[in-house]
Amino acid sequence: MNQGTFPSANEGHLQGNGNYTDHSVLAPSIMQCVQSRSSTAPLQEELNALRQEKLDLHAQLFEAAQIQRKLSGARALRHGCLHLASEVFAAAFLPGDFTIFSQYGSRLFAAHGDIAGKGIVAGMWFTNLAGLLQSYGRPDSCPAQIASEVNRHLCYLRPIAPFVTAFVAQIDCVLGEVNYCNAGHFPPVLLRANGQTELLQTGGPLLGAIEDAEFDSGRLTLECGDTLVAYSDGVLECRDPSGEEFGLDRLLAALRRAGQSSAQATLMMLLAEVQDFANGSPLSDDVSLTVIQRDAEGTEHPRVLVNDLSDMPGMQVG
Repeated sequence: MNQGTFPSANEGHLQGNGNYTDHSVLAPSIMQCVQSRSSTAPLQEELNALRQEKLDLHAQLFEAAQIQRKLSGARALRHGCLHLASEVFAAAFLPGDFTIFSQYGSRLFAAHGDIAGKGIVAGMWFTNLAGLLQSYGRPDSCPAQIASEVNRHLCYLRPIAPFVTAFVAQIDCVLGEVNYCNAGHFPPVLLRANGQTELLQTGGPLLGAIEDAEFDSGRLTLECGDTLVAYSDGVLECRDPSGEEFGLDRLLAALRRAGQSSAQATLMMLLAEVQDFANGSPLSDDVSLTVIQRDAEGTEHPRVLVNDLSDMPGMQVG
């Protein structure tokens, strides 16, 4: 090597510690590093694009969930002597559970149900089902006829359409009269002011299963201080860390402890009981509740509409 000149690529040089560096080996390594960085650049761009697609998808799912909430109607409602509240928590993206309130003067159409499956597919079918229920749920329609029409429509769309369980009711908000049909849904609980309970089972099979299925309507009157609670299987089948299910007995006990303050307060207490029981375990299925309560005797309240129960306790989802 000539003094005062840089070594050529194939000469190498003696380092201060006595080690000899062979540039004939070092130069190709540098070139490989540069080539490697240039080859990973497209991969990084692709990863960035995938991250952005994921963010866009989450934004669209959030928007779809908000549309579901709007199509369901108010989350809390008070009219005459009755007050109602409902909430749905999705286990995956969009819920298959649904609640619907539609008001016509002093009459109210209410539906609580579960579309088979969960996530995006079940959430997409909700739009179709909500339209059907609100179309057939006219003030002069009996619940059995509503269930029959929805069943006929879903059977026509087989095998694409999912099975659906639903509790549908026409409610007179002044008199407290409730005409209902339970189409294969878990029987709602009627807790009388005196502590007695009834399970509302009159109706027929789940919707979309039997084309010529027959449905019946049941009738009851909510007396002062009575409470009606519809719920999904996700409530009863919610598990604690040991795998034990919440079950109907715990739901009834929690309902009795809730008292008769308001439908919204009862709803929040029931959800809190389910959440405490789960003790951090993620939801394996959608959780939904609808509470309909008649004021205790001598209580008067103005009519109130609320779209969301913002102070509802959060639920952990998986």
